[in-house]
Amino acid sequence: MPGTARTLLLTASLATLACGSPQAADLVLHRVHVIDGTGALPTGPMDVAIRDGEIISITPASGATPEATTVLDLEGHYLLPGFIDLHVHLPPDSVVQEAVLRQLLRYGVTTILNPGARPGAGPTLRDRLGEDMPRMLSAGEIIDHQPGTTGPLEWAVLVDDEAGVRAEVRRQAALGVDFIKVYSGMPPPLVTAAVEEAGRAGLPVIAHAGATTWTDAAERGVRMLVHSGYGTPMDPLVNLPDPASATDEEWYRGYADAPNGPAFDTLVHRLRDRDVTVVPTLAITQASGLGRDASLLPLFETALAPERDLAGWWDEGWRTRHPQYGDDVDTAEARLLETIYWPGVLGITRAFHARGVRLGVGTDVGNSWITPGTSFHYEMSLYAEAGIPAAEILQMATRYGAEALGLADSIGTVAVGKRADLVVLRADPTAEIRNTREIVMVVRGGRVVQVDGATRSEAPR
Repeated sequence: MPGTARTLLLTASLATLACGSPQAADLVLHRVHVIDGTGALPTGPMDVAIRDGEIISITPASGATPEATTVLDLEGHYLLPGFIDLHVHLPPDSVVQEAVLRQLLRYGVTTILNPGARPGAGPTLRDRLGEDMPRMLSAGEIIDHQPGTTGPLEWAVLVDDEAGVRAEVRRQAALGVDFIKVYSGMPPPLVTAAVEEAGRAGLPVIAHAGATTWTDAAERGVRMLVHSGYGTPMDPLVNLPDPASATDEEWYRGYADAPNGPAFDTLVHRLRDRDVTVVPTLAITQASGLGRDASLLPLFETALAPERDLAGWWDEGWRTRHPQYGDDVDTAEARLLETIYWPGVLGITRAFHARGVRLGVGTDVGNSWITPGTSFHYEMSLYAEAGIPAAEILQMATRYGAEALGLADSIGTVAVGKRADLVVLRADPTAEIRNTREIVMVVRGGRVVQVDGATRSEAPR
């Protein structure tokens, strides 16, 4: 336990009491202000009682010390649901897996979705994790269609036709996956086959779309769409008569103007009607589209990245692995990216929110420059930069994430009957979203698993 953790226990007035009644709580968070994850502002001070990993009561705090095995006096602090990162790719290396998972928990991320898992980093890992680690849901290997590509890919299973799609979905379902993930090369008929076969197994489908537009993917039954800023089929949404023949500047301006066009209206209606969750992944968009030099590195806090990962980030670089962005971005192109494209990315995010599309928060951990844990808080700050109010961002990071995972009955809000996956902050995040970094304590399954100083701990090795 970090030295500052001992200070927390004194500051929070930890009391251990005799517990004579079987109805008494294991833990009471005393005199804390509650942000319940529904978009409401803080209420309190409240007493939040926990027993057997579940919230059993939330009551106005009185002067008396509640009866419980352990009472933490958190006067002046703020309690909210544990954060849910909807886009975390874990490496196959078990040492790095543990480092990444512990770093996520340090930053208040108590639940993750691995939307495309390499062997050994999916359902088998999920089933081994205890409540000292984040809860994990997982897809299997990504399913893609890449004509002309031969041989296996480390990160994906390639399929040739509908029969191949269905067989792969059945194989993954038998392994116990929680989701099916399809990738950018999948054309509409193969997406339909994946959705139909997954539906037979009771599994939702995630898409990193490309050959299938977002509107078409939603129509065909995809339940989650990722990456609204890069690697997505934006031409159909660009508000120009002929996007394919436009100059770079014309295209970027048409992209930024997309929310004013009829195609965007159609997409929004489809997303809402089909209850699709959109995970924008703004930080990875910024790193990929604008990260042409070292100027953005402080934003991604790479000193906190797992050392084994960081070496690969420097050796490969985002542009090396994604040549569609080019290695020759000149000054004029950089200006367009920074002054037109990036504001357009934020504007599209803002428009989705304003028009009632469910947004979740996901980071794409596992890719270069996306540091586990800290990137989740940076992602939320970019939502604020897009103009979304802090209380609503917190709802996206908690309740909406739980809804997207089908776990809203057990996590995502601070409510009686919910699992006690919680974060305690020393400052009000509804007043300033950056206050989510002011972590005092993380509770997972009713147990305090991280205490003060967590966000300042040494980087995992």
